[in-house]
Amino acid sequence: MRRLLVLTLTAVMALSVIGFAQIGTHDEPITMLLVPSTEAAVVQEAGDAIADALYDLTGLYIEAVMTADYRAFIEAFRTAEGDIFGIPTTSQYIEIFAETDGNIEVALASVRRGYNYYFSSVYARRDSGIETLADLNGKTWIYNDPFSTSGYLTPKVIFDQNGITVGGTVETGGHTNSMIALLEGQGDFCTGYGSPTDAPQALQALGYRWEWGDDPELMFWDRYNDTFIREDIRWGCVDLRLAVEGDYPNVYEDIGVVSVAGPLANDCIAFAGGFPADLKEQLVQALQAHIHSPEGLAIWNDPSFYEWSDMAPITDDFYDVNRALLGYEIPDRD
Repeated sequence: MRRLLVLTLTAVMALSVIGFAQIGTHDEPITMLLVPSTEAAVVQEAGDAIADALYDLTGLYIEAVMTADYRAFIEAFRTAEGDIFGIPTTSQYIEIFAETDGNIEVALASVRRGYNYYFSSVYARRDSGIETLADLNGKTWIYNDPFSTSGYLTPKVIFDQNGITVGGTVETGGHTNSMIALLEGQGDFCTGYGSPTDAPQALQALGYRWEWGDDPELMFWDRYNDTFIREDIRWGCVDLRLAVEGDYPNVYEDIGVVSVAGPLANDCIAFAGGFPADLKEQLVQALQAHIHSPEGLAIWNDPSFYEWSDMAPITDDFYDVNRALLGYEIPDRD
């Protein structure tokens, strides 16, 4: 009888383990979803390195998965069963929240050089004659993905509001690809992420820094004389052009910023509904520890990856301004 009881209990325990398998194990790894916002191979390599680092910090098995495109990322999150976290763009997070009736939980927002926002920029060749939004009428628009916040959704809203009708479009699949396509003459202008110019550390210590509303090429490009600001007082340019500077060293001289739209709340770390709270807390702490390490910062802050310099805790209302801009309802939090 005792042996029968032991066998019965063992069977029940085995069924329990099968029915309620702990995620984060070798057999049930946690999925970390990545967005192909720049070069897919580079993003995947960085994601794999982050997954390895998170395993070292938590003991949790994590698989970095690159989605085929922006919509595929949304679909994966929408159908998740509590075993996924990822790095959605602003518009992706808002869309997933809307499609799942709030069944997604934001945890951390990216910080880039002290800013928790970025913007959408219109880039064009400096010699193209494109100087204002009105000049975009009839021109060929290069963008990365129709679900990209800065690459498509935000500029589309601005173009519609200003009566801009483009003459054609070229979809590239990545921000970096869009800038390369513009340089290679595949279209007249491209849209993608923009970043504030970077003041020298000594000036930042004195309170000098770019603020929303300033010239997007402040203290970098002299628009009146169509040349660089004098080198000894020049600020750094860290927008989309930086991602291609290695292969196109003249990109700053050839490509300028026509217009910007925003500010846009930075992308984030978010967890699918039903993700275990204890594991989420472990991962949030590990992610912050990783980016605060020299080796982690080198990965996260790479211009060919996501160019994060820090992460900060946020709540869902962080994205309400962008919901209003993109035409989504503000959630009722009463």
